[in-house]
Amino acid sequence: MTVTDKRKLLFSTIDEVAALYRAKAVSPVEVTEAVLERLALLEPKLNAFVTVLADQAIVQAKAAEAVFLKGEATTGKLLGIPVSLKDIFATKGIRTTIGSRIMSDNIPDEDAYVYGALIRAGAVVFGKTHMLEFAYGSIHPDYGQCNNPWDVNRTAGGSSTGSGSSIAAGIGYASLGTDTGGSIRAPASFCGIVGLKPTYDLVPRQGTFPLSDSLDHVGPLTRTVKDNAIVLESISTATFDYDAVFSGDVRGMKVGVLRSLTDSIADTEIRELSLAAVDTLLMLGATIIESTILSIEEVEEIAIPLLLAEASTHHRQWFPHREKDYAPSTFANIKEGFNITAVQYLTALERRRKFTEVVNGSLADVDVLVCPSFPFTATMKDPSFEEGSFDVSLRTIPFNVTGHPALVVSAGNTLSDNLPVGFQIVGKHGDEASVYRIAHALQVALGGFREPPL
Repeated sequence: MTVTDKRKLLFSTIDEVAALYRAKAVSPVEVTEAVLERLALLEPKLNAFVTVLADQAIVQAKAAEAVFLKGEATTGKLLGIPVSLKDIFATKGIRTTIGSRIMSDNIPDEDAYVYGALIRAGAVVFGKTHMLEFAYGSIHPDYGQCNNPWDVNRTAGGSSTGSGSSIAAGIGYASLGTDTGGSIRAPASFCGIVGLKPTYDLVPRQGTFPLSDSLDHVGPLTRTVKDNAIVLESISTATFDYDAVFSGDVRGMKVGVLRSLTDSIADTEIRELSLAAVDTLLMLGATIIESTILSIEEVEEIAIPLLLAEASTHHRQWFPHREKDYAPSTFANIKEGFNITAVQYLTALERRRKFTEVVNGSLADVDVLVCPSFPFTATMKDPSFEEGSFDVSLRTIPFNVTGHPALVVSAGNTLSDNLPVGFQIVGKHGDEASVYRIAHALQVALGGFREPPL
């Protein structure tokens, strides 16, 4: 293959690669080798991987190749497709660091559910990706920052940093991440890809190191919306009528625009690109309705007690005697969690129930709600609660609190610095299909995935 052909292959969709396999135009081994070659080329710039599983990947690719050579009529959609996963998922016999010094030598004796699901689907798992320490908002200095392929001086967005960076850069066709307050949607937004936080517990969390049991979600990061659905179908109980979902027809669908979460963004380019995305949906035939979520600005008072208390519960075995092994801000968060009282925690649970009812009410008369995902593009380093206002996650964490599916797709790039702007689409519980339908039509209308210059 020429360099041009190889790059085209690396940025192809899952369906396109599978079609090439069936036609015997390219083999899973060739594709896997191309992915590993690109990883080796870009890794010094991106720092996207904690562990590369090259030998394992080639073995899995050869097994997939044997199936295609037999010409079997029916194969899984992920058979032979190179994918990665965040280093928060247990992998039997394979180091799982969770981005921390404390777990740097951790070798699990069981597989996380989603890792097993990928293996059963025939995917080629070639690496475990960089993440913020314990998914808690800070980089551990032992691992360093994971960089953005649009500008390697900026962060890829956390906590699923390596998953977002690698997929945007053409290193693999999908990656799995976790999202407690926006940790899938931030990398998707900053890197210009598609990231889905599914309905709460649609994807089993067994074998995933917990941050906050009430808020944690597992989901896929991909370059296209359809690729995202292909992966979700393989790791969850969801099934999709692909012809209906990906017809491109959104005529008559009702889209509720959360204007308060759009108009409050100071960055003019982000507001304009988000409103332009809404105009595109209108042009495609969707019905646009102005919507609100009452008291959404108060969601911090619900989310933070839950997050702090539940996270600290999972660190009891190391607190406080392993203080020096944590990044300072991670330890500070864990320490604060032990100060949350039972009354504060139970009050937050009750307010969570009521707030979920409010969001259900906002979705009652529309198919989806939409708004920008973040108030800024990729920053030089990962933003944290300690260094800024809660506006960082005001548009993402509400839907961790309520468990509604929320997807980020790119609305385009800014003119000022050519950085992606994320657009969020939120659906009813269990209705990933409507979210995907809107997102796919929008992505296609806006020209599809845009490759970074790297």
